[in-house]
Amino acid sequence: MKQLPCLLLAGLLLGSCDHPARMSSGRLTSAAIAARVDTGHLHRHLTQSPRTLDPSFNEDVAGNAVIDDLFEGLVRLDAAGNIVPGVAERWEVSADGLKWSFHLRANARWSNGDPVTAMDFSYAWRRVVDPATGSPAASQLLPIAGVAQIIDGRAQPGTLAVIATDAHTLDVQLAGPTPYFLYLLTNCWLVPLHEATLRKYGTAWTEPGHLVGNGAFVLKSHAVNGPVELLRNPRYRDVAAVRLAAVTYHPVVDTAAATARFLAGDLDITDRFQMDDLGWLAAALGQQLRLEPYFATFMMAMQVDRPPFDDVRLRRAMVLALDREILVRKLLKGMFLPAYGMVPPLPGYAPVLPEWAALADTERHREAQRLYAAAGYSAARPLEVELWYPTADVDTRRVLEAMVAMWRMNLGAQVRLANEEWRVHQQNRRIRKHRFFYYPWSGDYPDPLTFLGLPMPDSQQNYMGYRSAAYVETVQRAQRSTQPTLRQAAYNAAERILNTDAVVVPVYYYQSRHLLRSHVRGWQANPMDRHASRDLYLALPDGY
Repeated sequence: MKQLPCLLLAGLLLGSCDHPARMSSGRLTSAAIAARVDTGHLHRHLTQSPRTLDPSFNEDVAGNAVIDDLFEGLVRLDAAGNIVPGVAERWEVSADGLKWSFHLRANARWSNGDPVTAMDFSYAWRRVVDPATGSPAASQLLPIAGVAQIIDGRAQPGTLAVIATDAHTLDVQLAGPTPYFLYLLTNCWLVPLHEATLRKYGTAWTEPGHLVGNGAFVLKSHAVNGPVELLRNPRYRDVAAVRLAAVTYHPVVDTAAATARFLAGDLDITDRFQMDDLGWLAAALGQQLRLEPYFATFMMAMQVDRPPFDDVRLRRAMVLALDREILVRKLLKGMFLPAYGMVPPLPGYAPVLPEWAALADTERHREAQRLYAAAGYSAARPLEVELWYPTADVDTRRVLEAMVAMWRMNLGAQVRLANEEWRVHQQNRRIRKHRFFYYPWSGDYPDPLTFLGLPMPDSQQNYMGYRSAAYVETVQRAQRSTQPTLRQAAYNAAERILNTDAVVVPVYYYQSRHLLRSHVRGWQANPMDRHASRDLYLALPDGY
């Protein structure tokens, strides 16, 4: 009976699919490129359809990409991922780093012509933290004074320490030292919102013809699970710098189909391609294939407060039973890094390796089996559980299938895969319907807290139900520290607690992988993998 998982795993690691797209070199004719360049119309790929275009409710990468084009915050990221002024032309910060004053541009306008004011920011931020709104991003604003009390219901949203002293000045008081505060401001939850539009249309305010934004583009159309069409915003405060006339985002879950559309010339940029295709795509496309660092972790999570995963021994067994090196080397072509913790590599921060990471495979398997048995499981009484994930591409499915095979082979656990549409999966995670679920995360700012804040009890992303007073105290100690060495030491201690409690199952650290037409210019690698259309343009490549 034990041969089946071994054969299944071998098939997953060695097998491959047919790739009809290989019949095309992907090289477009000069006429086709010239026609695309003349239109100034960029066609981009999304791996999922955005669940929402409401910045206060967005939780997915696809939504963030579109919102980056429709709205602009106080500051923004340039093409290289550096912080540059956005709606705020300048700012001052107090000596203790707690009080910030932002001065807004006089020429900042909404797409309907109204001026963008400091009140638009204070309205938007209070909307996010108001418990009545139900925003999943409320805890992201915890660095601002008053947010914790508002989320807990001990204070009203109006007490948030964000004050519009006049139409063009916004004062923000922080609860404690926050070295990454400016990076936090580049995220979608902290863009301004046009209050009159939200009051007029209610939940329909993000529909085409209703949405009023202040970004480089405006929404033309948005089909359910279909294309999202944008046009250049003539009222954008820096419209002269926007060189694209239009952008269309195409949601395509099947990455092989997205690659085929790229090779046919339908897409100028893809967000992903199958790892099996890496070799021939690199040979066919050369520098049009991009592999770039990405601050993100592929992991699963468990509800640690409910059976069967309320037993830490079982959780540890599930973590130890996976052979990450094999997954990365065989399935993922060695292009990613095995993940032994939640926090990916980050300049200036050294993540913690758990003790079991140094064990040989046989020793690690024995320890996993010991923990599994101690939790009460055996061949006669195996763990039976479903692992839920959203409808995904071939690479993701194959990794998940290989993980299931490893749990069966190394433990005897019977894990069944169950999938659902992306929006449904997000909702089910939020209402805590599933005990075991897909939980990848990409960093919102370059600080360990963007990951280590997820399991905090006041985090809206703590779908695991994790509660640990020691963990909370350790993370808060890191947040209070103004000395980098002490801050890192506290974050390392927090990681050790998470590793011991086995709150998530880390698998690998991502690297972004894009296909990018040579006529797309302005693209630069950045660890957040955010590429606003404002910074891109189309031009004839050399040699055409």
